[in-house]
Amino acid sequence: MDKLRVKRRLARILRKWKESHGNIMTDPKILKGVEVDINGIVDLWVTPTNAHCPCCLENLIDLREEIINQKGVLSCHIEIVDIPQSERWTAAINE
Repeated sequence: MDKLRVKRRLARILRKWKESHGNIMTDPKILKGVEVDINGIVDLWVTPTNAHCPCCLENLIDLREEIINQKGVLSCHIEIVDIPQSERWTAAINE
């Protein structure tokens, strides 16, 4: 599977995905960065809209699962940025 196909699949998912409060995931206030390497490893940098909302956490866990289940994706890491205790969110999502 080539990198371009993985990027296309990822873009399709992110364009359709809504976070728990109805915002589209591709909103630049939410999605801060995306990288896909040649091996199919996906990295996302995300700022949740509500920093202490459990449904936002669950939504990101579901998003990660959806991405991992795509053909050509070896792994997915979601890094939470720009909120208090972001390392705890990141750990919970990626465990």
